[in-house]
Amino acid sequence: MVRFIVRFAVLLLLLSSPAFAGDVNIYLADARSETNRHGQSRFRTISFELMGRPKFSRFVERYLPDARLGVDIDYADVRQPRSWFGYTYGDPDDSVRAEWAHFFVRQYWRTSSNMRPYVDVGTGPMWSNRRIPAATSKLNFNSQLGLGLALFPNTRLPLYVGYRFFHISNGGLTGRNPGLNVNGFFVGTRVR
Repeated sequence: MVRFIVRFAVLLLLLSSPAFAGDVNIYLADARSETNRHGQSRFRTISFELMGRPKFSRFVERYLPDARLGVDIDYADVRQPRSWFGYTYGDPDDSVRAEWAHFFVRQYWRTSSNMRPYVDVGTGPMWSNRRIPAATSKLNFNSQLGLGLALFPNTRLPLYVGYRFFHISNGGLTGRNPGLNVNGFFVGTRVR
């Protein structure tokens, strides 16, 4: 928890710098993995997102004129089976803390409307204090696809709602690499 607070303080310092000119959003999410032979995992997540227009990338501006580039830092409380064998032998759930950085591209449509749909795609590294799933790896990669709706995006406090799919895998760094497919819903708003 102390490391998370230190990282959050560094994030706030970066946001206060004049070099950063973009939106800062905060999201809460609840997600669950698909049930498989290893059981099911539940993710309760808070996300801090930095997003701006890609002024430095003519390629993105040319082919995706309403796109934004961003990064988010996520903290998740994960409940998962403690054992690789899931619930087969009556093992209880384990509580795991996970953090990840997610680098993404988000494309908006209907940019002059009060209901602005979007899709984003991205990936990034993920760290946890215990292995996710059990008996695999503490270091994983989290690739995500999100579908969302920005309600009243030009107001002081717009509302963001949507669905997110993410795939967690260690990329073959360890002997076991079953991966997790996770589905969840989020809600958020802009804080700057």
